[in-house]
Amino acid sequence: MHKDISIWMPLYIGDLQAKFARMTAEQIGATLLLMMDFWKNGAIPHDLATLCSITKLPQQAKAKTLLNTLMTLELFEIESEKIHSKFLTNLKSQALQNQQMKSEKAKNAAQARWGKSASNAQASTKQSKINAQATPENSPSITQVMLEPCPSSSSSSSSSSSSSSSSSSSSSDFEEKNEKSLENSKWI
Repeated sequence: MHKDISIWMPLYIGDLQAKFARMTAEQIGATLLLMMDFWKNGAIPHDLATLCSITKLPQQAKAKTLLNTLMTLELFEIESEKIHSKFLTNLKSQALQNQQMKSEKAKNAAQARWGKSASNAQASTKQSKINAQATPENSPSITQVMLEPCPSSSSSSSSSSSSSSSSSSSSSDFEEKNEKSLENSKWI
């Protein structure tokens, strides 16, 4: 989940439909643009040119009418020459609390599942970075290891010849037993 809640905004359809019931389509679109700007950037300067820029309304008179309507609907307020929204501020603080609560739940679940504390997780991350930075010059490559001749000694060659003779006798015993069992079995 993203840590920055300014990249999304919850829209509660029932609440907004009730507030937008007597607004025109142009006013609804302008209101949504204004809400998104406030959500992302905070307080908006109380300036009609800025309002027109944000809402894309062509005339300052329309922007002024929209602002009056939004103040009546209690979506926005004017405080110290800035346009604020207690409605959106409450939604944003609720979204932040939800995000923090979910993050804590996820951390606790991970800790319960893996049995590690956050410090252990950080230590293992640091160790993996150190391992990744190890110089490959000190360790031979797979190709080099595969091309090395097998170690041989005189004692191992004699023991291998004796083991091969014993293994050949045991394999011949196995073949004889197998042939006898096939002769004894009835084939249909």
